[in-house]
Amino acid sequence: MVRIFRHYVSPVKLTLAVVDLIAILLCVVLAEYLRYAAIGLEWSVGLGLEAWFAKLLVPLAGSCALLGVGAYHADAIQDFRVFSLRLAVSLVVTGVFLSAVLYILPMLPLWRSILLLALLLSAFTIFAVHGLFQLFGRIDLIGQRVLILGAGEVARELQQYAERSRESGLNIVEVIALPDQNPVVETAIKLDDINTLDAYALSREIEMIIIAAEENDQRLPLEALIACKLAGVEVKDKLSFYEQVRGYVDVNSVKSEWIIFSDGFKGGTGVERIGKRLLDISVSLLLLVITLPLMLIAAILVKITSRGPIFYRQQRVGLNGEYFDLLKFRSMRVDAEAEGAPQWAQKNDPRVTLVGGFLRKSRIDELPQVINVLSGVMSFVGPRPERPYFVDQLVQEIPLYRERHCVKPGITGWAQIQYPYGASVADAKRKLEYDLYYIKNYSLFLDLLIILQTVRVVIFPSGAR
Repeated sequence: MVRIFRHYVSPVKLTLAVVDLIAILLCVVLAEYLRYAAIGLEWSVGLGLEAWFAKLLVPLAGSCALLGVGAYHADAIQDFRVFSLRLAVSLVVTGVFLSAVLYILPMLPLWRSILLLALLLSAFTIFAVHGLFQLFGRIDLIGQRVLILGAGEVARELQQYAERSRESGLNIVEVIALPDQNPVVETAIKLDDINTLDAYALSREIEMIIIAAEENDQRLPLEALIACKLAGVEVKDKLSFYEQVRGYVDVNSVKSEWIIFSDGFKGGTGVERIGKRLLDISVSLLLLVITLPLMLIAAILVKITSRGPIFYRQQRVGLNGEYFDLLKFRSMRVDAEAEGAPQWAQKNDPRVTLVGGFLRKSRIDELPQVINVLSGVMSFVGPRPERPYFVDQLVQEIPLYRERHCVKPGITGWAQIQYPYGASVADAKRKLEYDLYYIKNYSLFLDLLIILQTVRVVIFPSGAR
């Protein structure tokens, strides 16, 4: 995995993104050359500083749009039809955005005819690049050669994950059973002498060893693993693998010592905190301005279609466990919890109004929370705040749940873009694992990635209730 500002990025995704960016830039240059040639103008006029600035805007906007709509998400990499749809959406978004920029800044030397031709060429090129990847990007060719040590349930889960997640870049070459272990993985093998693991791994050109066993398992060949490490082979335990490759912290494997001594959980430097607050204010004000007409329509629809107030204030748990009132458009009947105790939201929840159902699925009901962000009780990016009633319950049932309150809650977050809507203790546990990854590896770069990828969740909603 490639680590960029503390965040782990799949080399497969990173390579595709870089190739796409370069491809778009080349398409812009080609489009400009063809357009100038068509009217008998020398291309050298497009070599000035302002001209290159205008040309660079296209690949930057296009790459952000591809990332935002989820063109590099697992489902798009695995299903070419999904990618094709998202490619089309990203190019439309890029075209609309850059047309607006050219309208506001007409002095930019980028003709709309060149922009249109560049987007058409980019569509064909990127379609071809990803099509070739789908056809020839076999994991045995592009993947990192991996050996799993241990052949239990964890090994089987890792093997299944690698098989269905080509974007992880993992080529499971071998699964080695530990001495006296009954393998769950059918293809697992046993070495005559487990202490020769280093020689075997080097002979098979293994690049990474994943330990799929308990940390203090006496059967682990420690000297052989040390030899592998010194020979340049990556050695990861299950916890490190889940964090770096799958993007979450496995709560069941976490010990307090790991949190104390591991790199991370810094909460950002003083400069980063200032930068995060400025980002919160900027993005919230921009979102407020862009969506104000939509919010006015939503407010009118809520008022005229159901009895009760337009806005719904609900107590939530924020930074350091302090309570605050979360602001949302009301999407349920006023007597939604008339029976007393708070309830998890259900699929096809009967308490949701007709308009409320649309507001929840489109996430429009969340828009008033920009007021919470501007007031400082929330951040734009962070763990989703939960109600005190459920927090008291989850703290008792899920280890480390209270630790998610060491940062401000957010409108969107790493858990929201990685895991569908959840309304149960099991879902809360999995979302906590993603929240812990965010808290451990926080950076402004990760915040920007999450903000961009939130576009995918809004345009292609999954599991909203």
